[in-house]
Amino acid sequence: MNDNTGNIVVLKQGMRHEAIAKRKEVHESERAEAGKRLGKLAISLLDDSLTIDAKPGDTVAAYVSMGTEVPTLELLDELAGRRLRVLVPRLGKGRDIGWSEYYGESGLREMPHTATGGLRPAEPEGKVLGPNAIAHASIVFIPAFAIDLDGIRLGRGGGWYDQVLRLCRPDALKIGVCWDWEFIDDHGVVPRESHDMAVDAIMTPERLITLK
Repeated sequence: MNDNTGNIVVLKQGMRHEAIAKRKEVHESERAEAGKRLGKLAISLLDDSLTIDAKPGDTVAAYVSMGTEVPTLELLDELAGRRLRVLVPRLGKGRDIGWSEYYGESGLREMPHTATGGLRPAEPEGKVLGPNAIAHASIVFIPAFAIDLDGIRLGRGGGWYDQVLRLCRPDALKIGVCWDWEFIDDHGVVPRESHDMAVDAIMTPERLITLK
């Protein structure tokens, strides 16, 4: 790791710590309301045929929120309610990529913490699909701690979603999801490494911002 890369890693770690600290100040009732608004925004997106054309049976990919993230169960249920095929991550060891279909909250199982004590999102109990399942998705929702106007997102730090973004089909709409205050209305603010992949849009509980 050269000095510049090391500095970027330190900057990212500091931004994550600040984001988590601010997220912890969000009251549980406010968090639940934010999840509902996120679900409604997803419906607005699907109803806007000028932005995306998603038909029943089409595949979309999202994720099961955890910890201080904006709750996504309402979002997932709205997508599934439109009869879309909804994929969510199945985490293997390290950076292993896998997916399973989401059929509702009742089909999720809580996962044990990682070996280092980190959180893991709940996962469906169904069949595990391989990395290339994401190539069928027309919309991909991705968690972030911060996103700037270049579409560069601050992720969890493992590089998992940067790998995912490389496997997306070229015309997929890639949407970073964060709290509204985590959208940075400026360019070049989130430190970027060579492996970082940009998103096309940002969704917060308050708004959808299209970047491309």
